[in-house]
Amino acid sequence: MAVAPAVPASARQTIRAAFEELDRTITPADSRDFPDTTLQHVRKIALDIENQLAARQSLCHMSRLGPLFKGLEHYAKVIDVLCNGTPYLAWIWAPITLILRIASDYIEAFEQIIKGYSKIAESLKRFEVLSNAFSDNANFQQTLAVFYSDILQFHKHAYKLVRRSSWEVLFLTSWGRFQRRFNNLLEDMERHGKLVDKEAQAYHMSKMQQLQTHHTSELQQLRQDIHAWKEDSQEKVNRLEEEQAAQQYQSIVSWLKADESDQLAIFDFLSAEGSKYPGTCDWALKNKKIVSFLQQTQGTPILWLQGGPGSGKSVLSTQLVKFMKAAKMFVIYHFCLHSYSSSTTYEQVLRSMLIQLLRKDCDLVAHVYEECVLGKKTPTISALERLLHTLLISASQEPHRNEYIWVVIDGLEECVIQKQASVATLVNRITSKTRSSGRITCKVLISSRVSSALSGLRTNQVLSLTEEKDNIWLSIKHYTSQRLLSLRRKLNQLYMSPSEVDDIRDEITKKSDGMFLYARLVLDFLDNKIFYKSDEVKASVNELPRKLSDFYRKILTQVLVRLDPQSVDRISSIFSWIAFAKRPLKRIEFLSAISFSAGDSDVAHLAPTYILDVCGDLVEERRDNTLSFIHVSVKEFLQSSSSNLVIDEREAVAGHGIAVITCLLSGLNVFTKPYQNDNRYLRIIRGLHAFHIYSTEYWTEYLLSHVASTASQSPSILFNLAGQLAEKLHGLQGPLTEMQDSVDPALQDKRLAFLQHPLLRKEVERALWSRSLKGLESGLQTNTNLLSQDGISIMLASYEESVKFLLAQDDYPDVSIEELEVFKSQHRASVYTCRLTSCPRATLGFESEALRLDHEMTHLPQFRCSFLGCQNPPFVSRQAVRNHEKKYHASQPARKSIRRVSNNIATNSSMSTIEAPWGSPQRIAQALHNSIHQSKQIQIPKDTPPNEQDASIPSSIAKPEHYLEPTKIISRYASIIGLDRLVGKSRIISQSQAYVLSPSSIPTSTPTTSMTTSTIETRLELMSCVQAGGRPLRNPPPPPDWLETVLVCLQREESYANDKIDAIMNYCAVNTQTGMQCPFPQNGQQAPSYMKFYFVPGAFCLDCSHEFGSSSESPRTVVPVGSMRGSELITAFNGVGLTIKRILS
Repeated sequence: MAVAPAVPASARQTIRAAFEELDRTITPADSRDFPDTTLQHVRKIALDIENQLAARQSLCHMSRLGPLFKGLEHYAKVIDVLCNGTPYLAWIWAPITLILRIASDYIEAFEQIIKGYSKIAESLKRFEVLSNAFSDNANFQQTLAVFYSDILQFHKHAYKLVRRSSWEVLFLTSWGRFQRRFNNLLEDMERHGKLVDKEAQAYHMSKMQQLQTHHTSELQQLRQDIHAWKEDSQEKVNRLEEEQAAQQYQSIVSWLKADESDQLAIFDFLSAEGSKYPGTCDWALKNKKIVSFLQQTQGTPILWLQGGPGSGKSVLSTQLVKFMKAAKMFVIYHFCLHSYSSSTTYEQVLRSMLIQLLRKDCDLVAHVYEECVLGKKTPTISALERLLHTLLISASQEPHRNEYIWVVIDGLEECVIQKQASVATLVNRITSKTRSSGRITCKVLISSRVSSALSGLRTNQVLSLTEEKDNIWLSIKHYTSQRLLSLRRKLNQLYMSPSEVDDIRDEITKKSDGMFLYARLVLDFLDNKIFYKSDEVKASVNELPRKLSDFYRKILTQVLVRLDPQSVDRISSIFSWIAFAKRPLKRIEFLSAISFSAGDSDVAHLAPTYILDVCGDLVEERRDNTLSFIHVSVKEFLQSSSSNLVIDEREAVAGHGIAVITCLLSGLNVFTKPYQNDNRYLRIIRGLHAFHIYSTEYWTEYLLSHVASTASQSPSILFNLAGQLAEKLHGLQGPLTEMQDSVDPALQDKRLAFLQHPLLRKEVERALWSRSLKGLESGLQTNTNLLSQDGISIMLASYEESVKFLLAQDDYPDVSIEELEVFKSQHRASVYTCRLTSCPRATLGFESEALRLDHEMTHLPQFRCSFLGCQNPPFVSRQAVRNHEKKYHASQPARKSIRRVSNNIATNSSMSTIEAPWGSPQRIAQALHNSIHQSKQIQIPKDTPPNEQDASIPSSIAKPEHYLEPTKIISRYASIIGLDRLVGKSRIISQSQAYVLSPSSIPTSTPTTSMTTSTIETRLELMSCVQAGGRPLRNPPPPPDWLETVLVCLQREESYANDKIDAIMNYCAVNTQTGMQCPFPQNGQQAPSYMKFYFVPGAFCLDCSHEFGSSSESPRTVVPVGSMRGSELITAFNGVGLTIKRILS
């Protein structure tokens, strides 16, 4: 009786691990029939699917799977010994039937999967000639196990793609992302296939001891190499996928015009209070409604958390978010806060939810990037709503389990009524749609005051904090106890007993009536008041009003009672700045704004900091140094008739406009005129101009808002100051070459029509255009200094340079070390601001010019290649990106091996020459075409009449399949055949073949014209080189048409249609004395006078392993014109004709 060969443990473990991984992925219902499925069953089902598709008139030839089935049949014979007694063998082919059945409803996905399985078949061909003779070889068995693992890996990925929720929507982009992993699997199978061949060879030579020893050593080394390659390639694939997803994510964020800085600041501010006093929110995690909301069940899809002002809703919401994150629950959130106006818009709610949802899944990122960014879709509200719905129902990745997404939206009462209703409608839709999808459950927590606009929420689950009095009472008591502990030293000096402290705690808790804010105000009041006796403390607590508005009035009365009318007005101004500023102001910005509020541009000193202390307990400074009211209810109180100091928004905004324009008038004196540097730097260090960036960003908005709200432009302080500003700005003109574009949205502001002052209107339009997307795009693409386009920008540039200088100083005269360090801490991360208005980074800024440029590039309507490491410049259309990625990054058929071209291309004398006919564009084009196919050189006289037409090309001239129509060459690329009388251009070299464009001698019968200058600079210009200054442009200029045409002609040849060659403009340093490319100067070194910098036409070939003329290995060969030797460069332009040479390898 034959004994079955022993199976090595490592091979069995490899197979078991692959089987168990796939078994965990496929649901039991889908894999129920796998054990009984034979390869014959799979063949039959494939034919059935083909017939079904044919009946639907979607015939897909399943015969392409024949080689796969044949390869699996032979592979099964040699691996059967490893699968004896296990269900493993059937799982090689059984998943194919399931995947094909699912995918057959979506023909594009079906086609891609068929192609994938066909490629696997190529790696299985070798098993047709292998027998069971050496199936007991341990090394051979381990290699067979690797094949098993790779096949099941493909089954796993294909199954997950067709079984995820809404897979039809995501398949093509997900499959595109999978291609890199799939190619890795194919490469792994190919390498192990070669190992199988060598093992088979070694087995047959096993009788020759010397050869056996040699082959054993070689196989061991090969196996180690494959193992090392596999680990490295998998790590590389993971890294590439992560970096590609990060690139695409940033493009999406730019497309959405989203910025998370506000949300991060709000969440940090709100959560700090809960973290500072732990235990105050513990009751919530025991509440039945909240517990039901947090459970992974269909119950409580919407929970409305209601509470009055100051009841702790927002702090409670942040603690719930932190709890869910700690529990690894996927939660997205948005918090609305009055001091961050952007957070209260419906559009921002949608953007915030989308960018958080995209971080969940790279496939979602790829889909949005493809459909929205490359698809040039406009991020309208309706488009964002549809996108959010699509992503939510597509978010489930695992086929075998339902996924839950929790959403928390807080502070909706701070949005306008219409926006609250929009959020309610959105919540109803996303909860109902995800439940109907069956794979995703979305649960939403709304936290707000009671609002009629939210009455449309489809929920009967309402958690009212007023009904949770016992829990809230205990939480406030716990909070008050912790706050009183911080007052222990003060209370001990008043000889208060613990029982007396407990009495104060209970009284505060009782009077707060469920409002944390009230308890906080009372404790702040006690902390700031001077007491001599313990009875005074008790009396103060007892005398405090019970209503929050009355408490505010009491605090405000204590502030105002000591002040004269002028001081009261100044307090009103302080409150108005905090209430109505366009964004929260930092302390130093606030003091600068107050300094300019009087309309005096010659102010010499910053407003004192003590003025903030006078405001009592109604204003606080946050951790990011911005000033805010302690609660939104303070702003509401100050705008109400019950306040003893009412602030009016319209009046306040007009006052802010005065301060903004006054700040710019002061800046004109300091930053655009000769001004003593010491005084300028001292003013900046001491914060007098800290308001300058805010003023630059918002001055036009303040002015236009004021003029639109004023019935007539009667003389006023604001208009007078604005007129002075316009007159002083006049003359500080920059190159606004495109400002006349009347379709620019920046110039479509209807409020401009109210500006009757012609000069003022002109300066406002200039400022709007220079900070518009059109202005930003124009400046970046033409390398124009964006900060020199208008007077306001010139001031900003001077201000930024001054701040940059001061940040580099370790000390400064008349400034203390502490004062300088405070200045640096306030300005280090904000000196370089985005030059696009409405961008959050327009006032927050960056640490360096490079970071600002990188950020500003994200605003441009350009599309970058999504493949990591690709250095191609951004594209202008979706189709251009697709063509590029298909051409350079998609898998291609194997290419022919071509020798590298000789360095001696300029003196190749083996080429034959033909003379093109006179006066016929079509004949010239045909001669060009024929010369390419006959390996000949053509010469075209310079003085060929450009308008001379000829009869059509005779039909007797055979046209190859890849024939390039001459008329198309003539119309699109006249320069390539000499019709524009240009002298020659440059040489283009790839590994497979090379074209050299150079002037040639003309027959003596042809009139000739000599070149007007022999300088290298002139010749570089004739070669379409673009002088670039001392540093490269952010966006290189496009390659010339003649260069594109040569590459088109080159790739029209059938033999080289798959070569990856592209035209580029390469940034080079050129020695203008010799014409040679030379090294760039080292950092800090000045470039010599003979050195100039150019963008030079050239080509790169992704298939080259060596750079032309060198032996160094390079994954991408760039051969610029500037790399010619000096003699070649000069020789290339001797003559006036245009010659195209084809150099064959």
